[in-house]
Amino acid sequence: MARRPTRKRHSAGMEDLNLTPVMNVFIILIPFLLLTTVFVKTAIINVYLPGNTPEREQTDRANSERILTLHMTRDGFSFSGLGKEIPPVKKDNSGSYDFGLLNSRVAALKERYPKHEEAIILFAPDTPYELVIKAMDATREVATSKQGKITRKTLFPVISVGEHTKL
Repeated sequence: MARRPTRKRHSAGMEDLNLTPVMNVFIILIPFLLLTTVFVKTAIINVYLPGNTPEREQTDRANSERILTLHMTRDGFSFSGLGKEIPPVKKDNSGSYDFGLLNSRVAALKERYPKHEEAIILFAPDTPYELVIKAMDATREVATSKQGKITRKTLFPVISVGEHTKL
């Protein structure tokens, strides 16, 4: 009995996959993405928020006279606690907060009490974030310029913030 010749079956889609173009794209794309990445430097301001324990409340009441408390009102800034003898800082003629005068009054207070480092800033709930940060900056340090050289002096670096609803 004669055998029939067998045919080998070849399919058209069995070619090897060429990965070279894809590898070339990745070799160019990865360094490009790494070079165009924006590295953001984030400024961090340490803020200390008090806890609500009974021991803490008693300590806070006892220490409230020894801590600078800055009230940010709609009319300007007023002081209590350590700075209760300082006159309030009213808004300037344009209706904006006078952070320069605030900074100079806090610096004068720091000269009288050089060992104190804590301050509390209380503000209304609708106060813009930028104004709170400017008040924190004016309370934390003062910058002076002598002969073109700027020097910074730390005032009250440990700042706590909070909302005061009765302002």
